[in-house]
Amino acid sequence: MTTWPPALADPACAECVRLQNEQYAAEREGDLSRAVDCRVLLRRHRAAAHDGEQ
Repeated sequence: MTTWPPALADPACAECVRLQNEQYAAEREGDLSRAVDCRVLLRRHRAAAHDGEQ
């Protein structure tokens, strides 16, 4: 079971914040495909850059 949001941005990490902002912008614009892509990228980034944190 996933939680919402699937991955939270680390406010101290510029890449986390950038991906989360991109996700929110995509959602506001109704581009749900891009929003999902951003969530996936954020999850992958956190796993790689933040010791596997989800």
